[in-house]
Amino acid sequence: MAMQVSTLDILIEKGHFEPKVARAVAEAIENESQQVQAVTVPVLDARLADLRSDLVRWVFTAVMSQMAVTLGFMYFMLQHVR
Repeated sequence: MAMQVSTLDILIEKGHFEPKVARAVAEAIENESQQVQAVTVPVLDARLADLRSDLVRWVFTAVMSQMAVTLGFMYFMLQHVR
């Protein structure tokens, strides 16, 4: 565990923690920060690219569906209005 002296100084001097408590808090924070799964830029870029392709596919499907409904309505109106 590579705890920084400055971290303990902050907890002891500014936070008014006892040295034992400051060490325990610093170790707990360090332990949690090691277990965090950080999202890196390449991973985020890959997720956004996947989301973008899904969005483009959805918009294309929605536009084509709307056009089919509109054409069907126009055909119905032309056949039954005469």
